[in-house]
Amino acid sequence: MTGYRHLMAFMLLLALCLPLGALAEDTDASDSTPFITDFQWITYGSNITQITTGLQFSHKRWYTELTLGGFSAYDNREAAFFLGLNLGHRFPVKSWLNLTADLGYRHIIPDGSDNPAMDTSKFSTLDVRIRLEAVLGRYMSVFIGGATTNIYTDSSFGTVDTNENSIFWGVGLL
Repeated sequence: MTGYRHLMAFMLLLALCLPLGALAEDTDASDSTPFITDFQWITYGSNITQITTGLQFSHKRWYTELTLGGFSAYDNREAAFFLGLNLGHRFPVKSWLNLTADLGYRHIIPDGSDNPAMDTSKFSTLDVRIRLEAVLGRYMSVFIGGATTNIYTDSSFGTVDTNENSIFWGVGLL
């Protein structure tokens, strides 16, 4: 349990420090990225987490996503709530096109139910995502990508319960 808390504290520290530029010292990033804002509102869906929304904080090419959502598609747990954190990097392909890669964590909390046939245990996911992001204008982007997700029950990171591949798509707005 203490290892889990240390991992969460480390990820929170990274989430707070990463947008401030502690790891991003790219000198030419401001010329190669069309983003003018330091944050975006993002919304996306996937076949693991059906609907996700939150903020993406950026500094040069680095970004942090803090998200929340609902309707877990994994294991037919429709009544679920989850929190997410992703840390990533943008690789410009063209002035309007980026390839991004990130690492993420989701803590998924299914709704409590009196039905004994319904599994209400908590579970966590660790995922690696790659996405292609097209910037449509000064304030909007759309993206599609793929992820491989390790799913752990009861928040124990000792053994992987299952590994799922997923596709996700979404939009980012100022």
